[in-house]
Amino acid sequence: MRILHLADLHLDTLFAARSPELRDRLREAGREVLRRAVSLAIEREVDGVLMAGDLFDGRRLSYRTERFLLRELERLGEAGIPFLYCTGNHDPGQGIAGSGRIEWPDHVELFDRPQPRTVELRRDGEVVGTVTAAGHAVAHEADDLSTRFPSPSSWRDSQPAESGAPDAVGPEGQAGAGLPAVAMLHTQVTGAGGAADHDRYAPSELPNLRRAGYDYWALGHIHLREALERLPGIHYPGNPQGRSPRETGAKGALLVELPGAGVAPSVEFVELAPVRWERLEVDGLRAATTFDEFIGIVGDRWRELRAEDPGLPGTQWIVRLVPVGASPLAAELDHPESRRDLGDEIARTLDLLGVELRVEGIRSTVDPDQYRERRDPAGLALRLLAEAESREGTAALIERIGLDPAELAGFRDAPESDPSGYVRRLLGGGLGARILIEHFRREGESP
Repeated sequence: MRILHLADLHLDTLFAARSPELRDRLREAGREVLRRAVSLAIEREVDGVLMAGDLFDGRRLSYRTERFLLRELERLGEAGIPFLYCTGNHDPGQGIAGSGRIEWPDHVELFDRPQPRTVELRRDGEVVGTVTAAGHAVAHEADDLSTRFPSPSSWRDSQPAESGAPDAVGPEGQAGAGLPAVAMLHTQVTGAGGAADHDRYAPSELPNLRRAGYDYWALGHIHLREALERLPGIHYPGNPQGRSPRETGAKGALLVELPGAGVAPSVEFVELAPVRWERLEVDGLRAATTFDEFIGIVGDRWRELRAEDPGLPGTQWIVRLVPVGASPLAAELDHPESRRDLGDEIARTLDLLGVELRVEGIRSTVDPDQYRERRDPAGLALRLLAEAESREGTAALIERIGLDPAELAGFRDAPESDPSGYVRRLLGGGLGARILIEHFRREGESP
């Protein structure tokens, strides 16, 4: 039996925080992923396409996406490939996006209730395996639905002898006991990588999945691709199209071959995403005294990474750029407008969809430690700023020198309820020290 395992496509995600142009591109990328997955399924002649939850991002479904989805499902139907879809926390059975107007074709098996049911997959009229699945009926499913799955042996024992396939022999020589059985569920497996980043819906335990008797668990919910077990195969494919800067790397689906019951499946990752998010950390910026030199260093690093991992032909990229270490441009990069303009220029230069510049890890080329112990006003100022890094230190500083927060702020009024917190927000986080030492640099490091 051969299946294509997908999950967490999240069609029609709003992407409200993005620009209109990027928002439209990311929504189109989700549709493009499904088109590529259908083409792959037809090309590789799979026996079923499995969507393990969160096909939709919510109840909203655009007319464009609805029409697109039905056309792609029609392509699968014409190829004789069933589409098996279990609901997740974003598209639960009681609130599936478009449920009031989508008429699911006959070759679509919808699992939208927590009680599992089993369907057969066929090739040329012969049963080649089974899929047992359950779905989320509500958005906040708290029960472990995996405990409701029946043993696949109960289905095998109920079949007449002539309906079963011959015993299979796996790649390592093990004898299979007949037809392979697949389980599909949208669940957070305790201890899975990336689980901490997702809500605990339909939680399950890995030992229970191992003991359940299935040859492959097609899981969804965790957006990180991960193999939890080889035999039985227990896999998250990850989401096939990244949706945020946290979801980096190649994204796609799993093509799974199941030779027979009790045999380790063969699992192949196939990249599908037309848009990729990447985090680009760049150091060695001390020599870049102009923005053009800064862009040159970033470009060199970007080309190095793409030589190692070019992505699919035509892949578009959205980059979170994180410069680190000392830079003569640290003070200029404190300004949001400079960061935005520089990010736009880097995107144009490197032909990227977008660049988000994060400068928390960058610092001035002047080291404050070399000034902090000086016995002059500059050293005293830096020592006072160091005290402003904690609430207790700020309070003591205000009391010792009689500092009026309102006077420090100039025309801004300090809140009377928390003057120390106000001063800390103005001077803390190293901002005051950076301002002072940049002044030292511009003035030739004179006190």
